[in-house]
Amino acid sequence: MQWLLKKQWLVIALIIAIIAIGYRMFLYSPSVGVIAVKQQQVQGEICGPGTVQAKIPVSISAKITGILQKLNVDQGHMVKQGSVLAELDSAELTARLEAGRSATVRARQDVEKAKASTAKAQANLLLAQSNYKRDREVFDKGYISQAYFDVTQAQLQVAQSEHTEALKAQDASFAMLAQAEAEAQATEATLDFSRIRAPMDGLITSRRAEIGDTITPGSPVFNMVDLNSIWVAAWIDQALIASLKADQTATIRLRSGRQFKGRIARINKEADTVTRELEVDVLFEQLPEPLVIGEEAEVVITPEAVQCPAVPRTSVLTRDGTTGVFVVEQSRAVFREISLGPHGKTMTGVTTGLKVGELVIVSPGDIADNQKIKPVEQKI
Repeated sequence: MQWLLKKQWLVIALIIAIIAIGYRMFLYSPSVGVIAVKQQQVQGEICGPGTVQAKIPVSISAKITGILQKLNVDQGHMVKQGSVLAELDSAELTARLEAGRSATVRARQDVEKAKASTAKAQANLLLAQSNYKRDREVFDKGYISQAYFDVTQAQLQVAQSEHTEALKAQDASFAMLAQAEAEAQATEATLDFSRIRAPMDGLITSRRAEIGDTITPGSPVFNMVDLNSIWVAAWIDQALIASLKADQTATIRLRSGRQFKGRIARINKEADTVTRELEVDVLFEQLPEPLVIGEEAEVVITPEAVQCPAVPRTSVLTRDGTTGVFVVEQSRAVFREISLGPHGKTMTGVTTGLKVGELVIVSPGDIADNQKIKPVEQKI
């Protein structure tokens, strides 16, 4: 009996629910505010979050391995190109350079000696050649003996051999000098590498090492930026990109509460496939002081006003990935896809999907597609 009673109550509740749903769908018509689409000037305002970045960030490291001996700058310092930022321990390199320079001096002395020996051998050779020519003439005429001429010929051969050896010794001395000079120059260059220099004018943003640290090539000692290329890398909805162009003015609002003027320097050509946003880089017209790389910011870009159909921003919503509005058709709310134009503070432009004079629901809320409504026209 109790089971039968419960079943009756369930049936009654189901009937009541069906009646309520049917009433809401077919009989109940909620009053909703609507506005007629009008052609008007829409002053767009495109906003996007971003961070303060540098177009040219540089990580400064050493070219050789060494122990950090001296730091000449710290984060926050302005530096000039070529200035020495830090120095590695160079005692061993300095000693090697002095040894190399001494070896170069000795090699130059050896070259001078070899030149003198070559000159002497050259003179002896010329004399021996002259004696040989003279004795050959008198020997052919029979005025001197074969034994005497043989001595003259032997002296020429000795002079030629000594001259050849002198030339070889001179070439060897030149080679030794070139090697000594190359080694000294290499050591001097390596010694210069112990001084870590600024690659450009800019601001040191961070110091990554301490005195006494062992520095290896590629390990950063400083980070710095070029102050001529500081911008906010902002992320803008790709649907709004058509309104943007290079050199367009913008307002930069930093998280610290400061506000600056800027201009669009670059619009990237690749959007994020997840967020559907595109990076837009906005240069500062005047740098913030203090400058904080990585500070959060908001960019506000105001494109030129456009004459177009406009609806309240509250009317626009996205359903199942489609952007649209609810329009009134025969006292029913019908969802219609639209393409957006410029976004103003309260109104947004529509490029396709709506005609002037059509009624659009101001705040759709939980209105269902094809739901019966009572439109109440409003003024905004």
